[in-house]
Amino acid sequence: EYEPVQPPRKRILLEGEPGIGKSTLTKQLCYKFAEGTFASEYKLVIRVVLRSLPSDTTLRVEDLVRSCTSDVGASLDEEDVSTLSQYITANKGEDTLFIMDGYDEFPEKLQKKSLVADILNGKTLPQSSFIITSRPRASVPLHDKIDRRIE
Repeated sequence: EYEPVQPPRKRILLEGEPGIGKSTLTKQLCYKFAEGTFASEYKLVIRVVLRSLPSDTTLRVEDLVRSCTSDVGASLDEEDVSTLSQYITANKGEDTLFIMDGYDEFPEKLQKKSLVADILNGKTLPQSSFIITSRPRASVPLHDKIDRRIE
């Protein structure tokens, strides 16, 4: 009997100077996903504005899910947050694309030890994929965690 082969996770760094449009692009990608014209291989695309996350090391998947609407003036009810978080966790992140915006604005202590760091390192939600944005000066620690770097 054969084990099904897991598709490889995609790990992409989108680098650019301030004001070049990284954040705008992340919003556009989410819009395109909602239209069905981007990332159709995923069931969920979760945009995470890293600077909006709680600034302690006890981040949970629920915090990432909750943050996906924080900068558009909307919110998910707690039942939806719980359902989505449980799905993501139960599937080890498979079928989920995290679009993480602003690594350069993420506190350094959380870059080293947090749920986000564990996702980037593949320790948590190892089947999830991610696109992460950063200014070039702050992205060097990401270079060994990514498959593709786009400037």
